[in-house]
Amino acid sequence: MRCVRVLLAKKGRAKYTSHLDMQRCMMRAVRRAGIELWYTEGFNPHPYVTFALPLPLGVESDGEPVDIRLEGDMTNEQVRDRLNATMPEGIEVVSVDDAVHKPADISFASYCIELYGAEGLAQKISDALACGNLPAEKLGKAGRKKVTKQINVAELMGEYTVEDLGESIVINIILAAGSQKNASPFILLDAVSGVIGEKLEYRKITRKAILLANLEKF
Repeated sequence: MRCVRVLLAKKGRAKYTSHLDMQRCMMRAVRRAGIELWYTEGFNPHPYVTFALPLPLGVESDGEPVDIRLEGDMTNEQVRDRLNATMPEGIEVVSVDDAVHKPADISFASYCIELYGAEGLAQKISDALACGNLPAEKLGKAGRKKVTKQINVAELMGEYTVEDLGESIVINIILAAGSQKNASPFILLDAVSGVIGEKLEYRKITRKAILLANLEKF
């Protein structure tokens, strides 16, 4: 048994596939590809298939890591090619490599956010991102209860750039991600909209990479 990390690109209409449906899609693809998975032991054995960091609905991705445990001696290249032959439109296996880091090591994710442009809007966004105070509400848990928490999204941001392309504005930004701290691009846009007093409308959001604490790729 060995663990491999499958990177899935998710584009176009596939961005509206929910996390649960992505899990089902992956299991169907593995079965159709004839890939032998390792099963847990015990009363109810199940295959080990784990998505490291669920992708928000409506966001595209250049590479979502999915860990699977294999039986047999199939090579990483064979796994990639067999899976790609069974994947639906909009989902592609970018690579298959041996898993090195654990999902708990994830600290950040980088995003490219493309907005509809307007005169002076890029400067407003730049000023808001630099102000250090981007209040937002985030749904969380207190014990078993779901509660709304007040957060400052600015504290969950890393490096960023804002580029004015006329009809569009492109924000490239690193946001906290993982089990300890997490900020979605949607929360960021809501917070910036609140500060500038203007609703930001996006064309496309893409998660470019999942990162470790030292900003190396996961």
